[in-house]
Amino acid sequence: MSISTDSPVPELRARVAELSAERDALRAQLDGDLPAATRWLQRKVWRQAAALDALNRRVTSQRFVLRTLDDLGRSLSAEEYRRARAGLDPDRAARVDPRPVA
Repeated sequence: MSISTDSPVPELRARVAELSAERDALRAQLDGDLPAATRWLQRKVWRQAAALDALNRRVTSQRFVLRTLDDLGRSLSAEEYRRARAGLDPDRAARVDPRPVA
């Protein structure tokens, strides 16, 4: 029996490691070791914040592309995208446009 390249084993190992860390933090909390439980929770919050930041950047970029495509009425080349992105002020480039994407 061989393991394919699409094997879920690495994902399962990561999930087991996360669940073990959560278990250890809960045990520390029950034992009254609040600093240990707090450290685990803080690391979890940092990981989630980083994941949300990456997702927000991706969504912001996608919305920018859609707005630009809507303005042009056609598709953008990679060079056109870079020029259009460079033309935005930094504050606008960092915000998510509240307009709905149609």
